Amino acid sequence: MSLSDMVAAGPTGPQHSPGRKAYPDGWQPRSEVDDVDGGYVVSRPQSLSGEHNSSHGDFAAVLDEFGLDPAQWTVERVRRSRWQKYDGEWLESVRLSILPARAGAAARADAEALCREIGKFRVKGSAKLAENSGSFVAPIGDTQIGKTDGGGTAAAVPRILAEIESGARRFRVLHKRHGFAQAVLPQVGDCIEGNVSQKGAVVGRSDLGVTEQVRVYRRLLWAQVRAYAAIAPQVLVPVVPGNHDEPTRFPMTTYTDSWAIEAASAVQDAVSENPDLAERVRFVFPEHDELTVTVNVSGTVLGLAHGHQFGRDPLRWWSDQAGGRQPIGDADVLLSGHLHHLRVQDHGGGRLFLQVPSLDGGSTWFRHRAGASAPSRAVTFWTAEGRVYDLDPVL
Repeated sequence: MSLSDMVAAGPTGPQHSPGRKAYPDGWQPRSEVDDVDGGYVVSRPQSLSGEHNSSHGDFAAVLDEFGLDPAQWTVERVRRSRWQKYDGEWLESVRLSILPARAGAAARADAEALCREIGKFRVKGSAKLAENSGSFVAPIGDTQIGKTDGGGTAAAVPRILAEIESGARRFRVLHKRHGFAQAVLPQVGDCIEGNVSQKGAVVGRSDLGVTEQVRVYRRLLWAQVRAYAAIAPQVLVPVVPGNHDEPTRFPMTTYTDSWAIEAASAVQDAVSENPDLAERVRFVFPEHDELTVTVNVSGTVLGLAHGHQFGRDPLRWWSDQAGGRQPIGDADVLLSGHLHHLRVQDHGGGRLFLQVPSLDGGSTWFRHRAGASAPSRAVTFWTAEGRVYDLDPVL
């Protein structure tokens, strides 16, 4: 075994990597048309002779691209998009909303008919989704083992175990309905209180030493892995480091030099020695000196970042990552922790930002400063094809 093998925490992939897009989102050439209701076509990009000149004045040519007879269709609405390529060339594409020519005169809505349809509405039973239709996600964040607030570690351990049990029960219920492909157990950082935050002052408000904190967290993670391995077909454990997990700040070391990664790596070693688990439980860690992990689960690109790197605005940070073509910038769902309260917010392009609540005992310091505290709890949800379902609890 080489030195690099011995130093490595575990596998860093496969991770999702964004590719260079040939067209802006939503402007890929395509058509979606039927003979009754019409639809739309999006043209192939055409070069512009000048920045303000259009090469799509002839809509008949656009219809011809898709084998549609211009005499049989009426153009109802036109949208244009222009963008500049890396070499300076300007391109334009058009989207035509079209109707069958015979339907143009009848395009106005029939209010009475619509009201009749509304009157017929009845709630139908939910359809059963296909087997292996999604992934159940049960994140753990900001346990901060060793912190004295809220009863300290003696209160934290049963509280965290209760949340693990609650999540596993929910998995059983939803798994019967949806047939999940896997359970995903994201570890979003700050697993221990550590001894570096606030220039080391947190040591005075810790009830365990650092190695004891790591040991307790490691066994809690092992308990979560075993709980889901007993009921899920596959288990995936993506892990990112938090600021409290740093072993030292002076001198500064690599971002992956983290107690969170060390604890999860030790659990991975235990899993690899267990034949019943080795084939069904996988861990994914950040690449060397990185802070994020991005994985594809059931068609959803799931990104993890603890959140201490965000600054004031996590959505701006996420957008900047997309602008810099970083893998996490391409995520459908961004999971984070750090700020200890639940935040769920839509982002551009149908994406979702989910800041999970903490599982520590609260912060006396923050309560004295701001007068506020957030409940200690975990959330669970399931995801497929870029969508999030059954997020619970949302209070």
